[in-house]
Amino acid sequence: MSRLHIFQKVANVLVYLFFLSSTVYSLFGPHDSTVIHASETYITPSSWIGYVWTLIHILLGGFVIYQWFDAAHEAAIHGVGWHFVISVLLNSAWLWLLRSGHFIIGFIFVLLTAASVSCVFYKLTKDYPSSNWWDKLFVHAPFSLWHGWIVFSAVINLFQAFTHTKEGGPGLWSRILVLLAILFLTLTAIGYVEYKKHKGDITGALVLGLGLLAVFTNQHDPWIHWSALVGAIITLIYPLRPYVFKLVGRQSSQETAPLLG
Repeated sequence: MSRLHIFQKVANVLVYLFFLSSTVYSLFGPHDSTVIHASETYITPSSWIGYVWTLIHILLGGFVIYQWFDAAHEAAIHGVGWHFVISVLLNSAWLWLLRSGHFIIGFIFVLLTAASVSCVFYKLTKDYPSSNWWDKLFVHAPFSLWHGWIVFSAVINLFQAFTHTKEGGPGLWSRILVLLAILFLTLTAIGYVEYKKHKGDITGALVLGLGLLAVFTNQHDPWIHWSALVGAIITLIYPLRPYVFKLVGRQSSQETAPLLG
């Protein structure tokens, strides 16, 4: 292991600790506002979805430990690379901007964060497939979860930046915009599953499905409430489609197989 590689891994540890502390401060600091609830909109989800963010931090903590093992060296150095450091700094800046009420600038930073995390997501998928359960759990899973979370958060941030709520509830155009956002998240989740020639990324789809379920439990306008539930059901069930088709196909082949006399 070269000195540059050691320096990169140490940098990963340091920025992770910074990331963890900045997130804790954003949740429990004097502003008392989370990323999602910094400003209420007609697509704001229930607060329990924040546990996904907690899971991401735990798995990323596993990544900064697992990177020191030989099995993770290539994926950590060449697959994740310096994008972990970049993503953490961008994500932390985005959290600070939301906490400060700068939603439009924050939206720019969440897009930059999404671009950086996407580079890791696609690099790992293309060039560094998992070879064991440790790779799946501490290399691929945290970045798949992070990617799904940042896509979901970008949609929430978009509404925080450019929409506002009214006392009388959402109007026609507000409903249309939210329904389009729900459709986008649902189709994106399907895209996760269909990615990699039907091997799919169920982890990212699961995040979006839970996010839509959280929108369903928090929004009470009938159009938004039930549309979010439909999107959540489709998103959470769709990953099972290949297994269902495989099971049905297997049963059909058994039923049509000729009997041996």
